[in-house]
Amino acid sequence: MTPITLTDRNECPLCHTHEATVFIAFPEIPVVRCRNCGFIYSSKVLSGKELSSYYENNFGSQRQMQGQLVNSIVNSMVLERLLNFQDISTILDVGTGYGFLLQKLCKRHNLHATGVELSRQEVEYARNILGVNVINSLLGNSGLSKGAYDLVTSFEVIEHILYPTEFLLELTEYIKPGGYLLTMTDNFDSRMAKSLGAGFPKWIPHSHVSHFSALTLRKALEETGKLEIVKSMSYTPWEILLRNVYYKARGITKTPSEAFDFASNMENEMKGTYRFFTLRKLFNKAFVKLTLSSKMDGDLMYFLCKKIA
Repeated sequence: MTPITLTDRNECPLCHTHEATVFIAFPEIPVVRCRNCGFIYSSKVLSGKELSSYYENNFGSQRQMQGQLVNSIVNSMVLERLLNFQDISTILDVGTGYGFLLQKLCKRHNLHATGVELSRQEVEYARNILGVNVINSLLGNSGLSKGAYDLVTSFEVIEHILYPTEFLLELTEYIKPGGYLLTMTDNFDSRMAKSLGAGFPKWIPHSHVSHFSALTLRKALEETGKLEIVKSMSYTPWEILLRNVYYKARGITKTPSEAFDFASNMENEMKGTYRFFTLRKLFNKAFVKLTLSSKMDGDLMYFLCKKIA
């Protein structure tokens, strides 16, 4: 395997101070917490070209495809609870992956929909198999018109972003005045994240580099000065609840080195299967309907914002 270069990330990406303490001591990529604002972030990241290559050329697998299909079923339902789609005719989805969510929304609501995605494998599937309009590009290089969309969405993307405040501001540029932004990400301050510690499955410090809580995501959204939070909701997937029960029953407490091995993860993360795929496809939507709440202690959180005209 070609050696991977990691670069130090010495500044908090939210408040830009330089004082942080180790939060979880993963080998090679410790996760740290800012002493000033409390934001949690990976202290080392892939270097420039390697980071681009990672997402463009290596990101995509059968496991991810199945996971995105299941997530699209849930996320379309949550969107329909948060928004009145009679007010939405144009949508831009940033980090659209294989395109399942856009396909579902277009069929249900007759939207003019566009996606932006870096992974070439995922874009080819979205275009050629699903017939979804997806641009293989960074948002800033996409050539799309700013201020043109009633709704901009970003599902499980911001945790991958080195500079999340700047990313939120960029997303906002593409929203019509009075239009909406929906961002969804993991909650690294949830009950299950605290209970599972290093064994919380969303700690993937080379890929998930910006680790939000409900408080820090709310703060980042508000500090753009361009967004008004309309509604926020969260839930915890049953799979994580089950993992927590199993770990507690077996007395399992994973150390950082047991939970994450960088070299092994880079070699194997696009392999394997999406566990419980059929069960998840059948059951997850009903489970989320029952458990989605305005309490923000769940593992997955949604923030709907309106662009301030």
